Amino acid sequence: MEALNMQLLRFFDWLLWTTIQGSMLVVLIVLIQKILRRRLPARWHYFVWTLLLLRLAIPWLPESKMSIFNLVPRSVQQGRIIESYSQSRNAEYMDFYLYDEAMKPEDDSEAVSVTFARMLPMLWLAGTLLIAGYVCMRSIGLWRMVKRERPITGQKILDLLEDCKMQMGIETILGVVVSDRVKSPALFGFIRPRLLLPQGMLETFGFEELRYVFIHELAHLKQRDIYLGWLIALLHVAHWFNPLMWFAFSQMRADREIACDRLAISTMAPHEPPEYGRTIVSLLESFSQTRYLPSVAGILEDTCQVERRIRMIANYKKTSRSRRAGATLLLAALACVVLTDAYVAKADFVFGVPTNLGPTVNSPSSEESPSISADGLILIFHSNRPDGYGSLDLWMTTRATTIEPWGEAVNLGPLVNTPEVDWCPSLSPDGCTLYHGSRRFEGMGGSDIWVSTRETRDDDWSAPVNLGPNVNTTGNDGTSCISHDGLELYFTSANRPGGHGGNDIWLSTRETKDSEWGPVINLGPPVNTPHEEFWPALSADELSLFFSSGLLGSARPGGLGGSDIWVAKRQSRDADWEEPVNLGPPVNSPDGEKAPFLSADGSTLYYSVGNFGEAGDLWQVSILPIVDFNADGIVDGIDVSMMVDYWHTDEPLYDIAPMPFGDGIVDVKDLVLISEHLVKRKVDPNAVTP
Repeated sequence: MEALNMQLLRFFDWLLWTTIQGSMLVVLIVLIQKILRRRLPARWHYFVWTLLLLRLAIPWLPESKMSIFNLVPRSVQQGRIIESYSQSRNAEYMDFYLYDEAMKPEDDSEAVSVTFARMLPMLWLAGTLLIAGYVCMRSIGLWRMVKRERPITGQKILDLLEDCKMQMGIETILGVVVSDRVKSPALFGFIRPRLLLPQGMLETFGFEELRYVFIHELAHLKQRDIYLGWLIALLHVAHWFNPLMWFAFSQMRADREIACDRLAISTMAPHEPPEYGRTIVSLLESFSQTRYLPSVAGILEDTCQVERRIRMIANYKKTSRSRRAGATLLLAALACVVLTDAYVAKADFVFGVPTNLGPTVNSPSSEESPSISADGLILIFHSNRPDGYGSLDLWMTTRATTIEPWGEAVNLGPLVNTPEVDWCPSLSPDGCTLYHGSRRFEGMGGSDIWVSTRETRDDDWSAPVNLGPNVNTTGNDGTSCISHDGLELYFTSANRPGGHGGNDIWLSTRETKDSEWGPVINLGPPVNTPHEEFWPALSADELSLFFSSGLLGSARPGGLGGSDIWVAKRQSRDADWEEPVNLGPPVNSPDGEKAPFLSADGSTLYYSVGNFGEAGDLWQVSILPIVDFNADGIVDGIDVSMMVDYWHTDEPLYDIAPMPFGDGIVDVKDLVLISEHLVKRKVDPNAVTP
């Protein structure tokens, strides 16, 4: 229940940010309409409201420096407006020099504000369900009424309707229904639309007046106003707590009638608009205003706007091409500033200069697939160097500290290695569990994934155990990666049913480290493509997935040739993987880079260089955070002060730790990382940003 409440709270926070954006847009639209009152064509007064509908309906839009929402403080853009008030302030203090007893809120006032903040999403949900239920019941009631009524079969009325449809260029089949439940003429429905007429209208009004009514309702049909009406209703229900939205949707419906009138009289002869206006006045004298429903578009929806409508009809002139072109340009310019999100500067990093791991690790043979313990002191890889037990063996090298060079590599021995292929190691953070691929005879066929363990680092590795049929198949399964908590296993499998072509990356999970691995799932697009994906490597926070993609002669689109290293990110462990990004130079090149591995602290990327089938070496490259936030060429107290200003927020520019992508909050880890760079150093202008 607590998790559900938190999800509702976060959704309500997102909704609040959306309604703030919508409110800004409402004010902007009203100002434009007032300033360009007569210069803006009548129908375009309505069209400009579609920007509001799109802004509220689309959950994600591209970032732009042109966006009007750049004017909003970043603290509001974060989407944690209510969530921040629902937490106790005592948990938000810095752990050191920013702490101040005077900053503590009064206990009683804090309790009230926290309780109220936590109640708001539930109050919103209750109001939403109430309003949605009311709208649905009324719509269903009207639908049942229309369904019971038999459409008019009088030939004269049907011929008149067909003439009007021809005049408006509409081919949709449309029925005419008369009912005493309807107070004024209206269009109903969009799957099987009906033209609803109140009881007695056919006897009261002549054919010419009926023709004007029909043309108006057909104009609603041509503008697809019923579809927009339902969209307006859904957004209205979601944003019922915002008075500006009530005003905006009411004004939108009024402008819709003006646009509908404009479209209707544009199909008439020059002498007809006055008669059309008189028909609207006659309807107003005989019938009452239509009660608003999203499934209905009537001719008398807003009687307060009748004077404005009549004035527009009396002064009707065809819109010139220049005015239409000007209105189009205005709409396009507005779209650029309101249908984009605020540009967010993100924490960035650069790669250092790649370096070869040297002769104690690399040899004239091929070395690939590095995997390193969390403390950075154990490195296991596979190689086809001489003195092994098969065509590919697993080898290990160690070092005493992370600032010392790697020692001589040693073979893991005949219990782990076989005369067949043993490859692609994945070492657990503690260095005591080893997942790897093997083609040994007792497997399920092809290459399987096996696991060996040891009690301590001084012990020998146990005999490998096959992970079983949930993970392995009769095909090739390998290039595995174990998550830091030991509960997720990412691996490559070739031509497995449900894949996206060749080798794909798959995932198996388990409840505890003692549980069996569960059925696998394909990571799917955008990670997997028909261009071969290999060697997954998960960051310590499990929010970044590095992998290799592409083969020589079949590079993934956006690659530099052959196999490249890519990275995909996700916002949380429950979120989907986002579009992968090519790491670019200096990591990737036409030489073929593969088998990435990110150190536990995120400061170093290890990988193999060499196209498939070629001899390759193991390389490493440092990942350097850009902590010169004000770009003055030095890292000093000003940069620290800028970070502190956003303490305990998710401001991405200052969320630099853990490297390379941060963890979603500016905290002590970020401060420690920037403190390591508090020297007056010049920023390298030649550094390459991935």
